[in-house]
Amino acid sequence: MPSDDFVRQASIQRYAATIDDLTARERDERLDLLEAFAKHIGREPDTMIEEIFDEATRKYKKRGFYTNGAKDFAATFGDSHNAQLRRSNVIRAFFIANGRRLLTEQPAWMS
Repeated sequence: MPSDDFVRQASIQRYAATIDDLTARERDERLDLLEAFAKHIGREPDTMIEEIFDEATRKYKKRGFYTNGAKDFAATFGDSHNAQLRRSNVIRAFFIANGRRLLTEQPAWMS
């Protein structure tokens, strides 16, 4: 179950609103995954959303950092490439729910 401080962040609230049709268990699994990712890269979710895109220049600043971070984090579970892709897609969905995009990964069958 994700921590109270984690779920209170505005970016998590926006993401949680997009997954409210899932079961409580599915929501908690996704939020737990996001919390673990945030710890893995040493950033708070709101900070991730703030620093990935420069509003003044209207350009992405750290998209590669977060894309690679999501891929590396998903790989720490040591399971199949498709399972890793599903995990990194949860992280991508968090950014999308907050109006930001990560670079996409190709599924194994497209490689």
